[in-house]
Amino acid sequence: MAAEALRVLAGVWGDMSPSLPPGVPALEAAGLRLESGIPALAGEPLLDGPSLVSALREIGRRLGAVEGYEAARAISDAVERGASRIDAELLATAALAGVWDDVEALATRLDLDAHGLITLVDYAARPALRAGALAVAPLVAKAPWGRGTCPGCGAQAALSVRTGKEGERFLLCGRCGTGWPYARVRCPACGERDHRRLGTLHATGEGDYRRAEICESCRCYVKSVAALDLPDADGVLRLDLDTAALDFVAIEHGYRRTTTPNG
Repeated sequence: MAAEALRVLAGVWGDMSPSLPPGVPALEAAGLRLESGIPALAGEPLLDGPSLVSALREIGRRLGAVEGYEAARAISDAVERGASRIDAELLATAALAGVWDDVEALATRLDLDAHGLITLVDYAARPALRAGALAVAPLVAKAPWGRGTCPGCGAQAALSVRTGKEGERFLLCGRCGTGWPYARVRCPACGERDHRRLGTLHATGEGDYRRAEICESCRCYVKSVAALDLPDADGVLRLDLDTAALDFVAIEHGYRRTTTPNG
């Protein structure tokens, strides 16, 4: 994503400032879910259908004004024209869960590029997911979570960050912005712990700072950076953009990334 598009996207997210419904998320239920190994926000009605569609159209309109992203405006316009064929509540439920089959089906009905529609739907849900993640953050901080998926919303990790003198490792969610500690020698995708099956790819001289952590067991990778502090949700997206060269390196070597669209 170009820097200008990222700036526009951050701006529209800032303007949204979603107000969560009263009592959402239900903190007691969220805590029980975490204890059971279920993401805190699973099933929480953070966003209704009309709000999701309105956010999608606004993001598409603004991104569509950026050179190279005109297709976003076309998607926004198509969603407006096809409003009668859209089950907005189903779309919101899919967006919050990060399950895209129904969105792909909608793209077919509206004759749209599925990846483009999924990306805009994903972006439209993120402000509500971020707000929900902030509400459950104290619960997440106390939860013994050892998975490679987000304890907040359940998405795959977008980035791995090493911080502190001991190089403590955290995984970061690109959807809701949650960060959580994770074992330094373990694949987030499949849980592989054998160091002989784990490795890194990086540009010359950058191995200590930016690298792709790869797993031979599942052939997946996650990008890893060294940082003084954990970035916020917008910072995760910026880092993802800044480290795009690592994606090309990993993919060229036959590894795949297991994240939601655009991190």
